[in-house]
Amino acid sequence: MRIIFETENRQSNGPAIFLDRDGVINRRKPNDYVLEWSQFVFIPGIRKALRELSSLGLPLLLISNQAAVGKGLLARSALESITRRLHETLSTDGTTINAYYYCVHKADDGCDCRKPRPGLLVRAAVDFRVDMTRSIFIGDSETDVQAAWAAGCEPILFGSGVRKSSDPEDWAAGVAIASTAEMLYQAAVERLRALPSHPLHHGPSKQLC
Repeated sequence: MRIIFETENRQSNGPAIFLDRDGVINRRKPNDYVLEWSQFVFIPGIRKALRELSSLGLPLLLISNQAAVGKGLLARSALESITRRLHETLSTDGTTINAYYYCVHKADDGCDCRKPRPGLLVRAAVDFRVDMTRSIFIGDSETDVQAAWAAGCEPILFGSGVRKSSDPEDWAAGVAIASTAEMLYQAAVERLRALPSHPLHHGPSKQLC
């Protein structure tokens, strides 16, 4: 499921910032799903962090598993309504998320778009002409890291309680971590600058080269 709002900052072979939703933008509901806007609770400080990320002028592209749709718990129209409310709320902050990509399948459906598979990132990269080797993906779980690697971009783990979906191996070694929203912008800028042909000035300016 794809919802595109803004296409103006598409660039030929340019970088992008990919974002997970649940656990990054809003609080997760333990063992449950966000099924309506009233259940959508922003992570403390994340609205400011998203505004800072938006100021970089790169496409912001949301990538999220939403199996509640495939399970019949959430209608596509309800997910679209939540998305529009989210987009409108962030727009009042001066933040533009260009597009929202959702996998609406169940875990056992065998689709190519459910993270950790990279299908959603690949589709977004085609839509926005993204160079994945110059891009980052901000998520809160091992599956987000795996999806980033599979798509060829750089992961950033977000949150103080970063979730692991399996017994600890050294899967997070070398992955940048921003444990709070206040740390997220700086972590993103540092990772972008470390990538080949980085898109940002080395100075204080937030504009593209």
